[in-house]
Amino acid sequence: MASIQLNLSEKQYEKLVEAVYLGTWMVNSTRMELDEEFEDVREVVLSQYKEAGLEGKVIHQEEMGVYDLDVDYESKLLDTYVEEYDEFSFWDKLVEKLAEKEMVERYGVPEGEMTDEMMEKRLEIEEEIGQKLEASGVTKLSFTEE
Repeated sequence: MASIQLNLSEKQYEKLVEAVYLGTWMVNSTRMELDEEFEDVREVVLSQYKEAGLEGKVIHQEEMGVYDLDVDYESKLLDTYVEEYDEFSFWDKLVEKLAEKEMVERYGVPEGEMTDEMMEKRLEIEEEIGQKLEASGVTKLSFTEE
């Protein structure tokens, strides 16, 4: 297998560490078994931490033979990026699911590919729902039995 070398500044390497950590976290956070290919890349990237002066942010757990982020650095990354992503994706997914429900209620279960006209209607519904949620949050949502 060919070997790839990257020339990175210390700042670029730190961003690579962050990107690899966040990507690996996203892939593995919902799995029972770790994706070993992602873990292998993470190990290779983190193993160069001393050369980039990241001794305070990356640690080598010798007893387990793995590299990991310092718990404070890891928490900072999760707070900075994952919390914001989760908040955004929650609202985005909520609007999407409510629009799907509204489309079925108005037009029935779709058959086959969505036409341009139906896509336009869906986008209008998503816009309406998004505006309502933005104005009132989830406080106006209700679920009633029919």
